[in-house]
Amino acid sequence: MIFFCSPIVSIFTDIFGCRITAVCGAAVGLVGLLASSFVKTLGVMYFTYGIVFACGCSFAYQPSLVILGHYFKKRLGLVNGIVTAGSGIFTITLPFILSGLLDKVGLQNTLRIFCVFMLVLILASFTYKPLLPAKPTESQIGGFRISRIFNKNIWKSVGYRIWAFGIPAALYGYYVPYVHLVSCEFY
Repeated sequence: MIFFCSPIVSIFTDIFGCRITAVCGAAVGLVGLLASSFVKTLGVMYFTYGIVFACGCSFAYQPSLVILGHYFKKRLGLVNGIVTAGSGIFTITLPFILSGLLDKVGLQNTLRIFCVFMLVLILASFTYKPLLPAKPTESQIGGFRISRIFNKNIWKSVGYRIWAFGIPAALYGYYVPYVHLVSCEFY
């Protein structure tokens, strides 16, 4: 869901800015995670955790990468790599934290504890201060235009088309270990 929502998140980020998009996304994620802690059936959990929480995380994650371009010009690639590595480090440590919490406090309380992380994310999102000049308003442009949201000219670039279709294709392979290694046991 995080990657699936990216085009929509990009539009919201362009229209409302990084701060509002990230704060609202983290708040939606918090609501989804908190609601998941009270759910008793798997079907409802698919909605509260798999849709609401994941979409909220998507709306919080992408602006955190976009805001980097506002602060860092010369070393944007390095900074983006550091931020992404932080995400990877958290992903590596998360299973150990989760297994310890699940054993001690159970699923519902573990989800409630992780709501604290979402609250921190909301507070951190308030610090996003865009440094780039504001975009002209609709009254300055002469009304709303769909071309402000969807740039059709980008599709003329062969390199962009290869990248745009290659990344989703590569992500199919990214999730294979998560699906097929669950039943494997390592000794």
